[in-house]
Amino acid sequence: MVGDTQDRLIQATERLLRTHGLARVTTRDIAREAGVAEGSLYHHFRDKAELILAVVEYGVGDFRKVLEDLPLQIGQRTVRANLERVLYAAFDFHYQIAPIICSVFSDQELLVRYREMLSERCSGPQCLHDALASYLQAEQRLGRVAPEAMPLAAAKLLLASSFHTAMLDQFLGNDLSQSAARRRLRDCVHTFMLGLEPRGSAAG
Repeated sequence: MVGDTQDRLIQATERLLRTHGLARVTTRDIAREAGVAEGSLYHHFRDKAELILAVVEYGVGDFRKVLEDLPLQIGQRTVRANLERVLYAAFDFHYQIAPIICSVFSDQELLVRYREMLSERCSGPQCLHDALASYLQAEQRLGRVAPEAMPLAAAKLLLASSFHTAMLDQFLGNDLSQSAARRRLRDCVHTFMLGLEPRGSAAG
């Protein structure tokens, strides 16, 4: 029952943040949307910031599973195919949470509290970067990633491409099919794997 109530509160918060925006959503609104008493909200979450963090963590589910599965993919299939799978999951997560994360910036007090919680839990975007970088490092040791590549920088660039694509789609109101979104992500991975420097070029 406790878990059920938490899930209802998280899902209600996610719906309201999407449709109304952070500034117009109160804990009373969230409780009403979830069909629970407002007081019960504080039995599960200390404050609004903790509830928003729960919404983000709830959304990261499939993406986290893909990252946790990466060690099993080392040396398997191709690096390109593995990176495409990561970006597909990353994009689904980023598209869902981009409006929510951006709205947090409109409330400085909430933003500071949100950062504090990420620090307390040793959580945040850097953990996602580190997981992908560890995979790239392992592939590098196998000779499947160029020795001069910088795994952490590569991980950040790849995930940034996903977040930027999701942000742009949300901003422009693009409602693309999954196949169209994945085609753009494959293009990102393809270009990334090729690099920008002409073959045989010493420096750019």
